[in-house]
Amino acid sequence: MAITRTIAIFNQAGGVGKSSLTRDLGYELAQNKQKVLLVDADPQASLTEFLGLNTDQIEHSLFDAIIHRESLPIHTLHGMDLIPSTIDLATADFLLNAEIGRELRLKETLRPVKDNYDFIIIDAPPSLGNISINVLVAADEILIPVQCEIKALRGTKHLFDTIEKVRLLNPNLKIAGILPTLLDARTRLNTETYEVIQNRFGNRLRVFSPIRRGVAFAEAAARALPVQLHSPRFDGISDIKKLAEGLLNG
Repeated sequence: MAITRTIAIFNQAGGVGKSSLTRDLGYELAQNKQKVLLVDADPQASLTEFLGLNTDQIEHSLFDAIIHRESLPIHTLHGMDLIPSTIDLATADFLLNAEIGRELRLKETLRPVKDNYDFIIIDAPPSLGNISINVLVAADEILIPVQCEIKALRGTKHLFDTIEKVRLLNPNLKIAGILPTLLDARTRLNTETYEVIQNRFGNRLRVFSPIRRGVAFAEAAARALPVQLHSPRFDGISDIKKLAEGLLNG
């Protein structure tokens, strides 16, 4: 039996393209005959909405599974499975404070279905609270998207400090790599930042080829489709393909 890889898409900074990346990477892996489960662990529920679910009409979400121990609500969309999120998840950080073993709740929640998938990809919230810790404890690997702007690099120290602390609970957690995102090759500052990312991290971590900036990603989100379906001729799809190939080939 193949070993399930659980990958957290994690950066405590927002605006790095996390949810679009989770959607499109998941779709690309599914096109490569992988069984994929996407988990929306962000109370903003962008991934859920980017795949066409109306969060106001969702009766059961990840919140209910984590907090009330209900069965996992799994929706099948575009050849992938999704556990959706709603704004209710924003209260989970507070509610988990009083729970013993609170850091393990997501891992325990996913355990009954884990062996059904090749990849479980978790869209983590842009924060360092209980839900983010749960995501990192449940994950085997972390993929860190970093926007190609200098200001986006400033918070990475806190991110790595958090990862080291979480390894007390999840000692086998590893970093799959750094993923530069929102690269505009026409902008000198973007290209210089990409070089800084390579120089800063490349000697100790894998730095994947960047995901370029493109309006097609935003349009795909508005249409609630993977970018590959919304805009199949978009050049940036090749970036997603390279990332998927890189993960599949280790």
